[in-house]
Parts: sequence; C-alpha cells; structure tokens
Amino acid sequence: MHNLQRVYIIGGLRTPIGKTGGALKAFLPEQLTAHLMNELLEKYNLSNNCIDELLLGNCIGPGGNIARLSLLQAGWPLSIPASTIDFQCGSGLKAIEIAASLIQSGNHDMIVAGGAESTSLEPNKQYHPNDPRFQGADVFYKRAQFSPLSLGDPDMIQGAENVAEKLAISREAMDNWAVESHLRAVQTKQARILQNIICPLQLEEKVIDEDESIRETVSYKLMQRARAVVKSNGKLTPGNSCLTHDGAAIILMASERAMKKYRLCAEAEYLGSSSVGLDPNLSPLGPVFAVEKLLRQKQLSISQIDAIEVNEAFAVKVLAFLQKYDYDSKKINSLGGALAYGHPYGASGAIIILHLLEALKKNNGRKGIATLGVAGGQGIAALLERCVE
Repeated sequence: MHNLQRVYIIGGLRTPIGKTGGALKAFLPEQLTAHLMNELLEKYNLSNNCIDELLLGNCIGPGGNIARLSLLQAGWPLSIPASTIDFQCGSGLKAIEIAASLIQSGNHDMIVAGGAESTSLEPNKQYHPNDPRFQGADVFYKRAQFSPLSLGDPDMIQGAENVAEKLAISREAMDNWAVESHLRAVQTKQARILQNIICPLQLEEKVIDEDESIRETVSYKLMQRARAVVKSNGKLTPGNSCLTHDGAAIILMASERAMKKYRLCAEAEYLGSSSVGLDPNLSPLGPVFAVEKLLRQKQLSISQIDAIEVNEAFAVKVLAFLQKYDYDSKKINSLGGALAYGHPYGASGAIIILHLLEALKKNNGRKGIATLGVAGGQGIAALLERCVE
C-alpha cells in the first residue's frame, strides 16, 4: 500500500482587505493573486518552475478559470496547470484541502493554494430568457441559487437570523461579539502582528497596506443604533454582520521531499480536514458540524485545540459555536475576525489559515482549527499543528 505523504504549510501572503467600491476597486482579482504569487516566490527564494499546480477559490467572478488567468498574469510557465474551485465561502479552504490531497497522494510536491474575490467588480448576471427565473431584460440577479425553493433558498443573512432564533441568541450578545472582534483587530493592527503576511499593493503613487474595514472607535452604543436587516424586530444588523469585500490570499504547501530539496522550513503541518452538509436554511451552523466531524475523525477533544478561527460572516456563527462547545472565547478569532477585517468570499479560507498561524505563534500554541460556514448548507474545517523547533 502506498504511504501517504505528510503535508506542510510553508507560509503565505494576503492582500490588504478592501470594502466594496473601496481601496481595491481598481484591481482585477487575477491582478491581486498574480502579485501575491510572485511576492510569495521572492519571500521563499523559489523559482516559479518549482510549483506543480495553482488552486484558487473564487465565487462571484465572471467565470472561466481565474486560477489559470492568474498564473498567466503572473508570468509563470505555461506548463503549470491551474484550477478554480467554487465552494462559496469555503472555496479558499477547499482549494487548500484539495492541494493537501494531491501532495498526500504523491502526485505533487509543491502547490500554491488560496483564493481571490472582487465584489467591486462583480459582473451583472442575468438568467436566459428561456429560464423560468428570468424577470426581464433589465433585471440582474444578485446571487446564484444555492438550494431548490422546495427546501428553502434563503440569503445567508436570513439563515443567520434563523440560527439566532433557533438557538435563542440575543442581538445584545451578537453586538457585543462584533465590538470585541473590532477591538481585537485594532490591538492586532497596533501590535503589527499581521505585518509579515499582508503584502502591500501599489496603485499609481499610493501604497495600500492596511485593511479598510477595521473600526478604531467602535462601541456597543454605536452597534445599538444599527437597524435590523431581515425584519423590523430582527437581530441581524449591518453591525453584527459582515459587509462585502475585495481581497486575495495564498498559501505555499509542500511535501517533506520538497522541503528538503528547496531547504524550506514549515510553519505548520496540515493534519486533515472535514466537510459536511446540513439544512440550507441554517448554513451558519456549518462550522459547528464540520468541527465536530473533524474532532471525531482525529480522535481529539476541543480542549486539545489551542486556537480556532471561525469565519465571522455573522457574529451568530461564533456564538452558535460557543453554545455547542465548552471553549474559551478568547481563543476564538483572537486577532479579530471577519466582522472587522472583511470577508472576500473565495479568499477567506486562506485568510483565516494565515491568521490562525499567527494566533498560534503569538500564544505559543500547537494545534489549531480553521472553519467556515458555506452557502447552500455546508461547512468545512481544517486542522493544523504548528511546527516548533
């Protein structure tokens, strides 16, 4: 029987995260990734012909294959294959999961995986006139269909409202968590903890090197002023929900053989992942079930995990997770979460892996989990162990 190869994360980079129509609005997503790809090679003193494949997550682009487009934009060899993955919010982590499988199997030795998204440049999309969902020549749909109407196809924010009601999670608790997320992100920014993973961008004479959504002066009083979004007496607001963003992030993954060949040191070993399906009306519960499955597979308890990154599209995701698990809330999104930084859909899986590595380093932790809820009723989680010399 063929022995599975061990998989290592050498490191990675991400762009600053911009608001829709904000600092990154002029950048095509493939420009963001191409820039990161070449900066990543320079960081680790590698040539581009060392890479076996590029895998990128992307959700709302114009279609085609943004990974291949990015590779060609970066000037990498034409012979290197590239694939794009659409697993909605979990696309970046699914790309990393697939990369790990290719290395484990011995098919590849070194892969760049991650994702990119530009909500600023999201194309206007329209159903074909023969499609029963067509509503007129001047009507564009705002998102893809994730579930048959017979099951329910709610917007993610409606799903978050459903979870808040089902688990009796209060608006007050969600607003408090949102404030905490921003405060942690502000402290992280001031301490320059993410400096080594944020790759500046140049736009004419301007250098963009900071995340755009972190609120320096956020308060619970400010959160209270936000109006409910789903219904008049609802709990979900623009304050305790993530807005839309632009950004990209990539991870360099390698086998032990590649590490020796290119004299690379790993930041972490990739120990495995799990994906789950669930009720599309309760998509924000994806992390709860994905982590449950992952812990069961690895025969671990939550107490053995030193840091967790739950993609914070909504505060209710983290609070639902904490309701399920007896876990120290200070160890979840300890550097701040997507409520503060932003959530560029296809890139978020790679972003939270990078943040997880920094959180483990900061607190001298060993094992960490990154997890995301996924539109259409899915969840994904990955387990890492930091390499300590």
